[in-house]
Amino acid sequence: MCLACEEQEYFFRLWCAGFLARGEIPPGLTAEDLRALGLPLPKPADNSSKQELPKRPASAANAFACDSPDE
Repeated sequence: MCLACEEQEYFFRLWCAGFLARGEIPPGLTAEDLRALGLPLPKPADNSSKQELPKRPASAANAFACDSPDE
């Protein structure tokens, strides 16, 4: 396999791994395709451990003011 093909396969596997980490099957692939690639099947997303993002203070929306002159 040439270097370009190896690189393409590597990035394709990384692309698939991103979907699998979210508990999704990559578009256009089946479970059989994932097994043939040696990748694990996606695990269902666990919503109970989902972390909430901290809320912004109300004054943060007005904290930035652009001082560049209009042209």
